[in-house]
Amino acid sequence: MKLEGERWRTLVSTVRLGRDEYRVVQPARPLSHAPLYQGYLGVETCVDKASAREIAMAWAFAMRSPRTLVYLPLRQSDSPCRWSDGPLLDLVLVHHSLGFRVSQWKDVRARLRGGRPHTMVCRGFGEEPDYERLRFRENRDVLRGEIVADTVFVVGSRVAFQVGGQALRELVEDCPRHMHESPGTHCCAEIAEDRQHPKWLHVVYCDAHRVHT
Repeated sequence: MKLEGERWRTLVSTVRLGRDEYRVVQPARPLSHAPLYQGYLGVETCVDKASAREIAMAWAFAMRSPRTLVYLPLRQSDSPCRWSDGPLLDLVLVHHSLGFRVSQWKDVRARLRGGRPHTMVCRGFGEEPDYERLRFRENRDVLRGEIVADTVFVVGSRVAFQVGGQALRELVEDCPRHMHESPGTHCCAEIAEDRQHPKWLHVVYCDAHRVHT
């Protein structure tokens, strides 16, 4: 299944804190199978096919939306499928250029009230980035991760989100066929926070709810 052209149903909210105003976009319905928790090298979520698709579309939208907080309330996931008994976490994707202080998130979240229904058309991740340039030490297009108020924040530039998005694109577009052809195949997306944590965000297909067709 190709991501580009798929429709993502969302709720759009505007939250004001003093003089600041923030646009928050979240899924119209909670993801039913995407528990997010702390793992061995960072954070991990165990997904089924539908939740993998939602996360990838949210990531693609966040890549192109530098003025928006993209909020995935994954603590609402009702699936018990996970490999850690730690507390569940939410996920927020945000561009560093917004200058959002993560310490404000608890207040922003408390002011969310439903939101306006809106359908986004996924535009995919575009052409693959220039990986040769990204290898240079002075490159600053890397993702940064932080956990605040039961929420994982992934912060970076458009290019950083684009790089991470390639792994999610492969997870959604290629992995179902691999799992169908080779039962038992481990399929996941490993999204780096930096060069020292190659699995900082690990999105893995659930062993108990694998894609069989």
